[in-house]
Amino acid sequence: MYGVFVALVLEVLGPHAYGLWKYGVGPTDDVETAIAKLRATAPHLAKFLSEVAQRRL
Repeated sequence: MYGVFVALVLEVLGPHAYGLWKYGVGPTDDVETAIAKLRATAPHLAKFLSEVAQRRL
């Protein structure tokens, strides 16, 4: 990563961020950490979060 992902998951996904609890990602995790956690369990969500965060920031 290039230091682009400084935002919180909650800021990027809004209330939908709480749906990631089952993957071990909290809404107050930063996006970079969340992507790292999701790569192991849900790579499709990691890719989605990465793309959404890049467009938003």
